[in-house]
Amino acid sequence: MSLLPAYKNSFFTSQRRLDGMRLQMRHRRGLVYTDMSIGNSFEGYEDVVQGGMLFGVLDVIMWYAIFLETGKICMTRKTDMDFLKPVVCDTPYRAQGKLLRIEDRDVWATAWVEDGQKERYAQVSALFREARSIDYERFIASFDFSGVSAPMRQRFISAARR
Repeated sequence: MSLLPAYKNSFFTSQRRLDGMRLQMRHRRGLVYTDMSIGNSFEGYEDVVQGGMLFGVLDVIMWYAIFLETGKICMTRKTDMDFLKPVVCDTPYRAQGKLLRIEDRDVWATAWVEDGQKERYAQVSALFREARSIDYERFIASFDFSGVSAPMRQRFISAARR
């Protein structure tokens, strides 16, 4: 398992943002994941995590999965989200996702939230497109590589040199 760098300004992954979720993304065998327990400050209904927060977490996971497989910075274009069961605040879950396929300029990914028994609570499939006019070096420089292995750091930096 490899710790992934955090985008410094991300509400979801920045370790410096006191108002954020401070999730640590990891990568193992083609999957990007984070173990999380989301507090009541992000609830949408009493003791239930707000759906937009869950979507945001899964969207970030899919972005990382696509980047790690393709080296491309892609943006979300279309999503199909299913909320299967309430995600309860202050309860441990794992959110994870992976690249599904690439068709011309279209990149498809999926992500889901599950409990310790692998029961799914939410899932999303999404279409992404490669971003245009992105300065890769500047973008990669906006990541915090604290605690990230040298090979993973090189993986991100090499994408900027393409």
